[in-house]
Amino acid sequence: MSCKAASGTAMMAPNSISSMSNLHHPILFTRRHQRRKIQTRTSAAMKIQYHEIKVETLNGVSLFDITPHIKEKLHEAGLSNGFVNVLSRHTTTSVTINENEERLMDDVRQFLVKLAPPDYPYLHNDLHLRDGPEDWPGGNEAWRAQEPVNAHSHILSMLLGNSESIPVSDGKLVLGTWQSCMLVELDGPRTRTVGIQVVGE
Repeated sequence: MSCKAASGTAMMAPNSISSMSNLHHPILFTRRHQRRKIQTRTSAAMKIQYHEIKVETLNGVSLFDITPHIKEKLHEAGLSNGFVNVLSRHTTTSVTINENEERLMDDVRQFLVKLAPPDYPYLHNDLHLRDGPEDWPGGNEAWRAQEPVNAHSHILSMLLGNSESIPVSDGKLVLGTWQSCMLVELDGPRTRTVGIQVVGE
């Protein structure tokens, strides 16, 4: 914490400041000592668990409420306080927190399609100008035959984000009344993997 002296306020002499040791200052010493004790106690009780769930998605853009899965993993871990990291492990999906209301979900789907139209001439979709992995069975032609035309999905994933961190207090997710954590499919249908990491005590 930095402090600035107001104009006309008496200042302590520099030599008196330099001669003051934090170890001899009862308030500073006590606070630092307590801080070390708290850190040690927290580290000793810390738990970290990682889980994965599978989600079968629908065609095109679709949203899935994965909050019940997150609550289940939190309950299994038995944590009282901490946080949960939720990660989509794909480049054409996203994770977001919002209201899981049917008509709102339709609005989201329609808006995302307008925001990044699938039929726009994206460079990523020029498969004839791209090469697949060197060890792909059958070479480039076989790779191009199975590669989806999905640049719009990648772009939407970047805009929406791939992860969320949710606080945990008294064994419960700290979410608002209307908030749900959702997986957003942007290039379905697919089998998707979501990582759930529970951290705390």
